[in-house]
Amino acid sequence: GATAIVGAGMMPAAGVHAHFYNPYACPAVAVKVVDLSRPGAPRVVATIPVPRGVIAQDVSALHVRTPAFTGDLAAIALAMCSGAGSGVERGVVYYDVTDPAAPVLLGRYQADSDNVKPADLPCGPAPAGSDDRCAASQHSVTLVQRADGRVLSLSAEPGASASKFPSGDLRIVDVTDPRHPRQVSAYPPPGEPIFSSNGCRPFRAAHNVGTGAAGTVAALPFYDGGVFLLDLARSEAPAKLAEFKPAADRRVEGNFAYAAYADLGSRRIVLASEQDWIAPTTTLRIDGPAAMAGTRPACEAIFTLFDPANRIQLYRRARGELAGRFVYVGRGCSAGASVGMHADMVTPSPDPYLADPAGRIVMVDRSGQPTQPDLAKGSGCSVSDRVKRAQAAGATGVVVAQTSTTAPEAFSPDGDPAGLRIPVVMIDRAAADSLRTALCPRVTGGRCAGGAVVRGALVDAPGQWGSLHVIDVTVPGAPVDVGEYRAPQALVYPPRDLGVYSVHHAMVRGTRAYVAWNSGGLRLLDLAGDRPRSAGAFMPPDRPDPNGVFPAKTLVVGVAVMPGYVVITDINSGLYVLEDPAQRVTVRPSRTR
Repeated sequence: GATAIVGAGMMPAAGVHAHFYNPYACPAVAVKVVDLSRPGAPRVVATIPVPRGVIAQDVSALHVRTPAFTGDLAAIALAMCSGAGSGVERGVVYYDVTDPAAPVLLGRYQADSDNVKPADLPCGPAPAGSDDRCAASQHSVTLVQRADGRVLSLSAEPGASASKFPSGDLRIVDVTDPRHPRQVSAYPPPGEPIFSSNGCRPFRAAHNVGTGAAGTVAALPFYDGGVFLLDLARSEAPAKLAEFKPAADRRVEGNFAYAAYADLGSRRIVLASEQDWIAPTTTLRIDGPAAMAGTRPACEAIFTLFDPANRIQLYRRARGELAGRFVYVGRGCSAGASVGMHADMVTPSPDPYLADPAGRIVMVDRSGQPTQPDLAKGSGCSVSDRVKRAQAAGATGVVVAQTSTTAPEAFSPDGDPAGLRIPVVMIDRAAADSLRTALCPRVTGGRCAGGAVVRGALVDAPGQWGSLHVIDVTVPGAPVDVGEYRAPQALVYPPRDLGVYSVHHAMVRGTRAYVAWNSGGLRLLDLAGDRPRSAGAFMPPDRPDPNGVFPAKTLVVGVAVMPGYVVITDINSGLYVLEDPAQRVTVRPSRTR
């Protein structure tokens, strides 16, 4: 129609998600309802409130006609972005936006209500309430109306299948009567493993879902698990038709985060976005002793790669490396409480250092190890807290030792980047155990003793950002990857500026794909041939983040296709309405925030 529903906010980097920084400000930004009846003059005509500590992570809108409701239906996926949101109803809310100037709340999907215990306190802040009865966060939402008249809301709760919840990551909710949403099924069944061995965000979880216009087939991106093609003909019993998996290779990130299902007439395809924020191009090189010489996989910290000051990335150094001598100091926590998503971590007193960090590359444990038996169990503090302490003590860099037995692979640690000036990586548990033994075979008088002199470097190598995969699913049980596309800027990794050149998501109309590409802007692709071909682009100007956290770069994360024009949203600069001529994409005279 002529109305845009615009969500706002971004979840901090935490858990299976990989974004810029943690903590990221949790802005009090309402959902905006934008009148596009005059595309050249978009106008905000109403707002929909969002609770404190919560963000509108995703939105979907559809004109529907059912016996219970006829009009424009908007679905808003709400997710917690700070501790203040823990005692707040979230889930998915459904609004009547038939009159854009007067949105009306119709209902809410009470995610995870099937897990509530009779004795649980009501939803609300402690001590009178708890998070247990609150509708849980949903990360994305898609609306579709089927030929049988039913309206389905498909939302994702990443990691639910691996948790105690009886419902899987994908929630299939019947909103034929949006005043009474009813979950009819979920996928996959409980027990789906969440950890993988791919790249530097080694997780398997749903993030988004794409569906065909008929609503009987869905493509479910599952991060390193690949893309599941699901039969939704019986929405009460979704069945897997096929799956497309990334190569089981540590050098392949995977991270399929978005999928668009498209029927091109003679063939059906899925456009799968490989949201690769942290390409696995970093290594730990040991030069000596000779018996230890060689390279090990390493994952550069998010706050190193996206340093707001743009100065501490490894690739900015000569030969893309930081060389030096390694020392092991133990867990390395400072005293006090961490901040942001790690605010529950408190260390009563500083952990004793087992070696002098001055002028060295310091190795710290992710959690306490037998070298320090007197430490309280657990991780103790955030990674950034340990780095700041090591930096203040004169360290030149930090290696974080993965200590988990459940998930022994390294990942890209996140945390508050403020004040950090030295690079940080994490290494796998096996490599960490070997290096710890070499550096600290025993502890005598509170210090490592008898250790080897180990020299080497933290090294960055060039690579590429994730791509948009074109998967042919004409034969549902035999998906074929027929081509990939990367925006020109995505061919160079690590980034040469503070842009994020990872693909976001795509929309398909006819044989054209409209792809939101973060700092690569909007990319227009021709899908008529065997392989995707670039057919145009639009780049919004770089603008500063209104919250003062993200770099002043283009960050296009939303795209919708309307008859005659395209609407995109940029996190920093707002909403744009674009003409869509046959050969090019140009901007209309105005935009709105």
